[in-house]
Amino acid sequence: MYKIFGFRDDGRFGRVAEVEFSIPAGSEEGYAYLLGNFNAFNEGSFRMMMEGRRWSVRLELPEGLWYYGFSVDGEFLTDPENPEKRVYRRPSYRFERKVSVARIIGDGDFFHGPSATYLYSLWGRTHVILRVRRGKARGAVLRTEDREIEMRLKARDEFFEYFEGFLPGDGPVRYSFLVESEGGTIEYGPFNARPYKLEAPDWVFGRVFYQIMPDRFRRGHGPKEENTIPGGNFHGGDLWGIIEKLDHLENLGINALYLTPIFASMTYHRYDITDYFRVDERLGGEAAFVKLIGELRKRGIRLVLDGVFHHTSFFHPYFQDVVKKGEESEYKGFYRITGFPVVSREFMEILNSGLPLTEKYIKLKKLDWNYESFYSVWLMPRLNHDNPEVRRFIGGVMRHWLEKGADGWRLDVAHGVPPGLWREVKESLPGEAYLFGEVMDDARPWLFDVFHGTMNYPLYDLILRFFVEGSIDSGEFLNGLELLSTHYGPTEYVMYNFLDNHDTERFIDLVGDEEKYLCALAFLMTYRGIPAIFYGDEIGLRGSTGGGMSSGRTPMEWDDEKWNRDVLKATEELVRLRRKSRALQRGEFIPLSFEDGLLLYERVYGDEGVLVGINYSGERRRVNIPWRYLSGGTLELEPWSFAVLEG
Repeated sequence: MYKIFGFRDDGRFGRVAEVEFSIPAGSEEGYAYLLGNFNAFNEGSFRMMMEGRRWSVRLELPEGLWYYGFSVDGEFLTDPENPEKRVYRRPSYRFERKVSVARIIGDGDFFHGPSATYLYSLWGRTHVILRVRRGKARGAVLRTEDREIEMRLKARDEFFEYFEGFLPGDGPVRYSFLVESEGGTIEYGPFNARPYKLEAPDWVFGRVFYQIMPDRFRRGHGPKEENTIPGGNFHGGDLWGIIEKLDHLENLGINALYLTPIFASMTYHRYDITDYFRVDERLGGEAAFVKLIGELRKRGIRLVLDGVFHHTSFFHPYFQDVVKKGEESEYKGFYRITGFPVVSREFMEILNSGLPLTEKYIKLKKLDWNYESFYSVWLMPRLNHDNPEVRRFIGGVMRHWLEKGADGWRLDVAHGVPPGLWREVKESLPGEAYLFGEVMDDARPWLFDVFHGTMNYPLYDLILRFFVEGSIDSGEFLNGLELLSTHYGPTEYVMYNFLDNHDTERFIDLVGDEEKYLCALAFLMTYRGIPAIFYGDEIGLRGSTGGGMSSGRTPMEWDDEKWNRDVLKATEELVRLRRKSRALQRGEFIPLSFEDGLLLYERVYGDEGVLVGINYSGERRRVNIPWRYLSGGTLELEPWSFAVLEG
């Protein structure tokens, strides 16, 4: 069941509720986690404690509709004491399941609380949001001491409608709202407050990221240790290969690089780290890393590393110590151990046998083990994030590589680690380090004082539904965008936006068409947030057959005779425009027309403007455009095409 223990004012989301989630316990042993769209239904972040004969946990959530369930000893359960259930679907991370529903709604038809998502300033302009229960207002006016501004209906969800108004400047302001309701005009307020100002590294706004999985990019000519792990699906890419192809990135216009894990590991993907303080020798080791940092600095390219702190490798020395010494190990508190010994004698016999690697792993998967792990994969034991030593270890690793030259971190399975840990770590790092977490669903609990931004999976979800599935129309797409904007406020500008990554299928495969792909790319490059390209997207690289989360990890193609030149040219032009346009980096998003497959919007920053028209339909479209672009008039868009105009 869930219980609401009251609401309080909150500096991020205006008002939050303290909510307790609980479920009857079948026994006093085992473990349980709260799962929900607030952590992408992932174990690890919200661990439940036994109270009486119930598993229980409390957390604070912004108002709205939330979806949840429980994991008890690794088994997913809906809430047996809550009859309201729905099928919750998120194509962005391939989740579809019947789950329980929590309605977290406070009193009052109108709500505004001066906070980071209701009153904030960006580059000299203040945004003001008013939330109204659906059907309770026909309109709203923002009133200050010297003006009245009609507010626009920005977005709506199942319970609320959100109105937005703008004020010049970013200083303290006294204001109220005039709400037109059925009973007449109601004044709500006054409020006297200073707008929230976004805290994020300034360098990120002008960046276009390029993500590389080193093993799949290029095998370079520098010294490295050869791979001796048979059957591991290694392709041999390394940091030397990245260095040799920096000219390609520079010509493309890339000025920020995100590398999937580069630290010592047993696998090609390296999400099972055995040594956090050593660059994998198969990637070229420390020498290649130092050289890479130097070459990136010459080109003004920033570097973000991938931090895996939800779990380690089974072969990490700390966990190996637990395997060998059991309860006598000084590292037993580093992990979520459920019993000793952590693995059986049969497990170790198979592990140390001469069987082929794939056959060995299949046999081990069928056995039991006494520790929690990432998605029940024995190779990745889960860290105990409640342990202060673990927290210090994570912070120490992150500081070490920032001092070595990295500019930020992407945090793997961030939604599976308690937000309090990330909050603590962030406070210990330099302010110029860009931190974004892998949060595959509603990221609100992970923003502002936790991360600067997250991988924008909710935006990716909308992109999939509109550009790939066609399950939402242009108007629904716009409402989804604007609803996301109301939830995230100014942090929307530092979200890491993508069309694909190492855990998805290639977007060009999903749409199956070059022109449709470029329409989606044009949207990505001209929307709010920090755009990112996955290696090979710029040449139309296709994924492997069969689909799935790893299908996009095909090796980079360096035979330029096989490149899609049209995709490359369009990508270069869009990246170049993004790099030079402050309107695209920092400007307001102004929707003009979203209907019948048409997306027409402006991005405006001061006197600078960019007009974007995307015709995502099979019909030719002629649209009226503002005067500042081509002296007004009309713009004709061919089917499945886009146009970007500067004004």
